[in-house]
Amino acid sequence: MRIFAMPLLLACLLLAGCTGSRGAEDKSEDTAGSRAEAQTLRIGVNGLPSSLANPFRGNGRPGIFVWSQLFDALTRLDEEGALVPALALSWEAEDATHWRLRLRPGVRFSNGQRFDAPGAAKVLNWLASPEGRRTVVGAELKAIERAWAAGPLDLRIATSEPDPILPKRLVSAWMVEPDLWRELGAEGFAQAPVGTGPFRLLRWDHRQRRVELVASRQSWRSTGWKRLSFIELPDAAVRTQALLSRDVDIAPVEIEEIDRLEERGYPVSVTGSMAVMSIAFRTEGDAASPLRDVRVRRALNLAVDKEALARLLLRGMGRLAGQPAARGVSGQDPAIAPYPYDPRRARELLAQAGHAQGFDLDIDILTNSLPADSLIYQAVAWQLGEVGVRAHLRVTSLPEYLRKLATNGWSAGAFGASWNAAPYNDAIRSMESFSCLRANPFFCDRALADRLVTAQRIGDDARREQALRAVGRGFHEAAPALFLVEQIDLFSYQKDLHNVTIANRIPAFETITRAAEARR
Repeated sequence: MRIFAMPLLLACLLLAGCTGSRGAEDKSEDTAGSRAEAQTLRIGVNGLPSSLANPFRGNGRPGIFVWSQLFDALTRLDEEGALVPALALSWEAEDATHWRLRLRPGVRFSNGQRFDAPGAAKVLNWLASPEGRRTVVGAELKAIERAWAAGPLDLRIATSEPDPILPKRLVSAWMVEPDLWRELGAEGFAQAPVGTGPFRLLRWDHRQRRVELVASRQSWRSTGWKRLSFIELPDAAVRTQALLSRDVDIAPVEIEEIDRLEERGYPVSVTGSMAVMSIAFRTEGDAASPLRDVRVRRALNLAVDKEALARLLLRGMGRLAGQPAARGVSGQDPAIAPYPYDPRRARELLAQAGHAQGFDLDIDILTNSLPADSLIYQAVAWQLGEVGVRAHLRVTSLPEYLRKLATNGWSAGAFGASWNAAPYNDAIRSMESFSCLRANPFFCDRALADRLVTAQRIGDDARREQALRAVGRGFHEAAPALFLVEQIDLFSYQKDLHNVTIANRIPAFETITRAAEARR
């Protein structure tokens, strides 16, 4: 039976298609006339970062919407996913564990302080400290042993082990103003941030759930906007209505809203998200889990019609997935085919594993974080039921999800998770997340982890690519997750906006322009 025979509710869904923190010297800028409104870019987002402007407690959306405008990293990804200079103009490996970076001259923080190699070293050394290691970014830069300045713009980094993709990892190392970070501490800095980005904080309005940024005169990244306004709108339909009523200029949108927007002439941008959507299997910490048997894990992969998910729920804009990397990600192997849809074989494997009558499976999920995610999860649960696996979806909050992910504190046997190569565009990141290399792994295949460690230490790009593809095949066969689809990002925006590009899953807000007639 195919997905279009799903229960009526899901079929209908398919057819339906307090005062805030304030910058220290900006109170006088809080009045704006119609001209200023035309020079304000209003962004509707599904959430604001719970850590405010502390950029080290996460490295993805929604935080990077705001952080990317306040701060710069040493490197960045362009709209093609290629690594390009940011605050570092160049980088080279002096040997397997030592790096040299030449920094961009003439850069200043929004408080006027100079950005230089000694300051960058302070930030990296904090991330390498015990306190820094406990942050998301510090944990991902765990190979950094120490950093130091060999000159005003000459930054050196030593790693504890070979890490050929260190320049990619540095995409997440936002350069905060180091002396202010030390003076205020992480919590204080989060409310009064200072960076080198094109904007600085004007107001964080917790009551209205919006963040106001104002252009920084100090930034090396020029912008034509006077202000950015981030407005939290968790509901996708509300974001679409805000676009249609011109209450926001640009926003991430949902699949079912595309027709309504395009009928009214609104552009819709579709880009790959560098992520494979999946349902991760928790095999560590639950000795009695049926998912510890690889036959069960493969059976669940065979039970789901992924082609129908991509065609019907993602409207043909997503691709089927069966490995840790999406197309365009370093390490992706085009020769690895997704698991076919074969419910008969799925039932056979379940019977061989001793589960002819199936079993109950709780699945924790986040919704409204990826296009059509709620519909996809419902479809998957229904199809698992067709082979006897009684899936129970449990929606959780983002803070609770992140806590469980960090500690492997799941009570559910499975949970929604992406093989997310962002922000590096490298399969190493997603493979590490589904391996014994995590601090508290939910899945651990020691042989696969050892092969991954070997692959990630290879300095030659071509050899490393082949090694990663081989490890990717190992993950396909081990089936630590129910691979679903390569996910996409959707943004829509006002018709008078131009130069809209998506880089590393977010619009490059500072380069967007508005048609001249709209500014008058």
